[in-house]
Amino acid sequence: MSQRREKGEGGRGGLERREAIAAMGLGALGVALPSWQDFLRARAAAPDDTFFTPSERALVTMLADMIIPRDERSGNVSDSGGINYIDFVAGRGDEKTRATIRKELAWYDEECRRRFGREFVACTEAERGQLLDAIAWPARASAELKPRAEFFSKLRDVSAAAFFSSRMGVEDLGYIGNVYNPDWRGAPPECMEQLGLSYDEWDRKYGGLQ
Repeated sequence: MSQRREKGEGGRGGLERREAIAAMGLGALGVALPSWQDFLRARAAAPDDTFFTPSERALVTMLADMIIPRDERSGNVSDSGGINYIDFVAGRGDEKTRATIRKELAWYDEECRRRFGREFVACTEAERGQLLDAIAWPARASAELKPRAEFFSKLRDVSAAAFFSSRMGVEDLGYIGNVYNPDWRGAPPECMEQLGLSYDEWDRKYGGLQ
């Protein structure tokens, strides 16, 4: 997959930032997404309570870092600490959901052994990209691979949520929170005109600043 994140190009492009931000509002892996605060509190209380096996974690780490790779602006999902968050989200599901997650993750190794004679993490970058090209977008996937594509879409959603709700992801977005801006002069006139609004009208109606 490409190491660019600004423009997605099917299975080989990094996740577009707008897509990633939108994904944070979606359900992922069949369970509601917790906040990072909930995740951190839970991990502080039970640091050894993890869901993924070592081999599953290695696989998820590689997949998540292909979805949002390291670039000149910031790191990837694993750099942000997001793999632990994904583990936490996956482990919160009911027994059926957890079993489905393990089954879907096992498919990557099974399919790579069938296609390339080795497990996913041992494949070349080109081989991994070839597999993801087939499942990156549900609308383009074959009928046979549709369930695999739907799972990958959910994994992409939760990887985006993990990264962009982390400290690294917030800094990557450039969000600085509620900071006073003494130079702000209001909305651009062309935007106000398009909305049929006017600061002068507001001042006449409400008296302006006192």
